[in-house]
Amino acid sequence: MTDYNVITNPEIKIFMRLYALLIFTTFLFYFCACKNTRPSEGPSLRDELYALVDTVPGTVGIAFISDNDTVTVNNGVKYPMMSVFKFHQALAVAENVEKRGTTLDSMLLIHTDELDRDTWSPMLKKYPEGDFNISISELLAYAITQSDNNASNLLFKHILSPGETNDFVKSIARDTTFQIRYSESEMKANHPLSYLNYTSPLAAASLMRQVFEEKLVDGAQDSIKHYLSIVTTGHDRLGAAVQDSDILIFAHKTGSGYHNEAGELMAYNDVGYFRLKDGRSYALAVLIRDFSGSEAEASAVIANISKCVYNHVNNPTMH
Repeated sequence: MTDYNVITNPEIKIFMRLYALLIFTTFLFYFCACKNTRPSEGPSLRDELYALVDTVPGTVGIAFISDNDTVTVNNGVKYPMMSVFKFHQALAVAENVEKRGTTLDSMLLIHTDELDRDTWSPMLKKYPEGDFNISISELLAYAITQSDNNASNLLFKHILSPGETNDFVKSIARDTTFQIRYSESEMKANHPLSYLNYTSPLAAASLMRQVFEEKLVDGAQDSIKHYLSIVTTGHDRLGAAVQDSDILIFAHKTGSGYHNEAGELMAYNDVGYFRLKDGRSYALAVLIRDFSGSEAEASAVIANISKCVYNHVNNPTMH
């Protein structure tokens, strides 16, 4: 008589083990499938930025600084500043004028032979020929808002040299990983000198943030902030991210370089400050060195990075 309470047939034992294994495998598959359907965190901002620059035909440096985060990409490289240094220059000029006991409204007599007629200089439309008087404030406005090379050269000549500018800005900057040694006229005469006016992305972004969030110089800092907020150059760079956005402040300073012996664009830069309507703010520097594409392509790289950062700030839960 067969006892049904005890399984003695080996084939039945094997069947039961296989059946148990099937049940366990099914449960494991279902558990994993459910786990994988849960929302997962997306890539970090740093990962997204590295992905954007990986295929760029040049070296791209990025620094993002917000109230609670700092992200850098390729920060250890020395990037030619080009006209970015004009906002450094403005700070040094403002401080020097204050020490002299004068104001930015003080007038300078400019002789026609001090001007370079073959450089980027919108001010020549107003002062096409002959000697003229111009205020320090107007020179600063031309240098920052329109990146006028003559205006910058005149400020270096009449107010502070590049070396003196460098020393003063280093005395107030939180990050001193930069150097200013040459004027626009000197770089025009010898293009490789552009590499010796350099900055790290973090130093550039940090100083821009300081301009808007700390007191650095007496008297003229509000004017400098205003000029940075009405810059007319490079709207297709950092500003491309906020053209249709409801933003309280967007201020920036661009810089563009010559071509080196390899035919590469030495520098293509933009350093900006953003303040949103809800009070949050951030600084962003994107500096491109030795770029083998066109200026339009370099602008697109900067614009895409700026859009990525802006989306990250506005949708933090997606990252």
